[in-house]
Amino acid sequence: MLEGTKKWGILRKNGGSMKCWICGKTATTTRPFYNKYGNYTRYDISKYHRCYCDECMAEVERTEAEERAQYIKLKKREMLKKAVNLLENQHTDMYEYKEAIEVVEDFIEDNTDKIDSSYEALAAIILVQNRIHSQMQYKVGSYQVDFLLPDLLAVLEIDGERHKQRKSYDSKRDKEIKEILGQHWEIIRISTDYLDQNAKKLPEAIYKVIDYRETGRVNWREIYK
Repeated sequence: MLEGTKKWGILRKNGGSMKCWICGKTATTTRPFYNKYGNYTRYDISKYHRCYCDECMAEVERTEAEERAQYIKLKKREMLKKAVNLLENQHTDMYEYKEAIEVVEDFIEDNTDKIDSSYEALAAIILVQNRIHSQMQYKVGSYQVDFLLPDLLAVLEIDGERHKQRKSYDSKRDKEIKEILGQHWEIIRISTDYLDQNAKKLPEAIYKVIDYRETGRVNWREIYK
């Protein structure tokens, strides 16, 4: 048994003939694979045990792509469910938020790449409910921000536990984002702990930061004069 395994390994490394995992025909030298980041790629089968013929590999690729898309949709739906539960547990009249929840639900269904956590989904619901125009997972230079609020000239970032470990990096990141968008833009960081306590206060927090910024500008102009 061991000797047979060694011979099989030699055949693989030397590009010898191999059988398709599914139908038994002569196989190709690569196989489809999704890495831990969800990116599709192909690997040389000299490093793996299974391989496929062209016909079977095409079917495997199609099936895996469909299953992956289904998995992502289910994952995003679960994020939305958790967001709705978080809101409901904060003594919220859910029927007031029904339309906003449905808007976010439809958006996520069509844009599965635009939400990374239940807290982002929760923030999106609150923003829609309060008619604050936003663009999720917006590209700014080489960075991607959680929410761009173009009408308020602000970027909204939802900070979880990871932010506590990378404050220095995030500070540098914020500085570079402001250099791209302009110094009149504001980077607003809201902790997930804050959303856990009272998500409905999110607009109030955003407007307070904006008001503080505007007041600072007026004072600066007065001093300059």
